[in-house]
Amino acid sequence: MSTVWFGIGSNRDRERFVRAGISALHDAFATSDQPMYVSRVFESDAVGFSGNRFFNLVASVTTDLGVESVSAICKDIERQHGHVDGATRFSPRTLDIDILLYDDLISESPVQLPRAEILTNAFVLWPLAEISPNNRHPQTGKSFAEHWQNYRGEQVLEPLSFEFDALPHLKLIQPSTRKSLS
Repeated sequence: MSTVWFGIGSNRDRERFVRAGISALHDAFATSDQPMYVSRVFESDAVGFSGNRFFNLVASVTTDLGVESVSAICKDIERQHGHVDGATRFSPRTLDIDILLYDDLISESPVQLPRAEILTNAFVLWPLAEISPNNRHPQTGKSFAEHWQNYRGEQVLEPLSFEFDALPHLKLIQPSTRKSLS
């Protein structure tokens, strides 16, 4: 079994598409023996373009599927929720699901692992540090909590109160320590 972490974001009809994405990932991966874990939801400005603010979070599942199959499921869920294949990288999104980590795999294909934005974007690193503070980045060897504590970017995030749909195998992670950016 492998553990997979997803970065999930939306800046179009954000509540609807974040809930839909979590529900679809839950249906695809979560079981009573292997629940899906989710961080808090954060709101942040768009990065790389002018647009509506994003809702972002990180989710984690355990699966026996390979990375190619997991990627295909993510792309299918995105398409089902209005994500257009081949859309400009920095543009509005109904639903964006990126595989951030697949165990400690380091690869460039079929997806870049670990995703580079783990270390550069607060909207990925903060929720990842909350959901998996003691896990280590496969290239740096530092824990995600250490990376978050040392983050020096200027992105401003706001943690939100967000109600997820009642899903039987969904576990919300509540952080014990928080560092805020202001």
